[in-house]
Amino acid sequence: MAGWGVVALADEPGALVAAFVAHHLELGAGAVHVCLDRPNEEAQDLLAGVPGAHLHAAGADGWAFQDVGRRPRTHLGRQKYHASRMLAETGLDWLLHCDADEFLQPPGEGTIGALLDAAPEAANWLQVAVAERAWIGPGPGADIFAGVFRLPWDDFARQGRRVYDEAAMHLLHFGLCGHRMGKCFARAGRGLFIGVHQGLLSFSGETRDPAKAVLDGLRILHFDGLTELHYGLKMMRRALNEKPGRKSRHTEARQVQFLAMAEDAGQGAAMHALHVAAKTVTPAQAEWLAKAGHLRRWHPEIAARVARVLGQAPDLSPAAFDRALIAREAELIAHARAAYGFEPEALAAK
Repeated sequence: MAGWGVVALADEPGALVAAFVAHHLELGAGAVHVCLDRPNEEAQDLLAGVPGAHLHAAGADGWAFQDVGRRPRTHLGRQKYHASRMLAETGLDWLLHCDADEFLQPPGEGTIGALLDAAPEAANWLQVAVAERAWIGPGPGADIFAGVFRLPWDDFARQGRRVYDEAAMHLLHFGLCGHRMGKCFARAGRGLFIGVHQGLLSFSGETRDPAKAVLDGLRILHFDGLTELHYGLKMMRRALNEKPGRKSRHTEARQVQFLAMAEDAGQGAAMHALHVAAKTVTPAQAEWLAKAGHLRRWHPEIAARVARVLGQAPDLSPAAFDRALIAREAELIAHARAAYGFEPEALAAK
């Protein structure tokens, strides 16, 4: 059976990094490589001695892969660097590249290795479709992984008003807040490189390898904002990174999200209302979307998987996560406060 692993670039609280690693190990990954964009002692402590867990300090290799020689300036560049290097070095058959807020949803039957064994021999990489977490109602769940999952909706622009109001329509792209492209499961040993969402023919360019197949039976569960504060900080970072006159790499809907969040940053009620419009559905909306095939009520049981691998799951409550987030993102918060009047406590779970 095919051996497979996961690689991610991460700069998140240690509990999330540990959950990401443990979840995929429990699903059968032979190795999970997390390249830490900043030091993360909590993650190191939680995963110390766990077989298959590999935490790498970004740059510890001297940025020697493909003679890069220095830290790539952009987050996307560092993602490509680490994913492509791990693919070149892995002894496994396949390597999935995703983010630390993305978790594989296993097939209903069989194993991930068996699915990979059935992949067309001509395919160098497999595209795993995405499902994006949403909350039912305005409040968080018992842990940071609670919720339902919206699927990309091809005809959203024409049909979305059947279920969403105008505020939500401006915030969603194909029915989602984040990306709809899915992620890349790359076959090792074929000279492939890995971009953010696809297999690449060369490291220096962005030409997609056409030898692709779609992998049915798996989904990437995208927790685009583990908590309301996590989502808010994500939007603050994007707003701060936008440069006047430079073409944005984000969709129009994503730009509306982070520009509106920046505009409302000093008003807790307005930020909360934006989050409700973007990231939540009512019970009636969830029922409609499920019947139309645009929503799934999966229960990934991530906390239980983490507990089985680590012996005990770290505190995955929204309040604990937000406390760790405020401590870890002090610099980002200071920049967002200076630029927009952002106060994290307005969004933090209590």
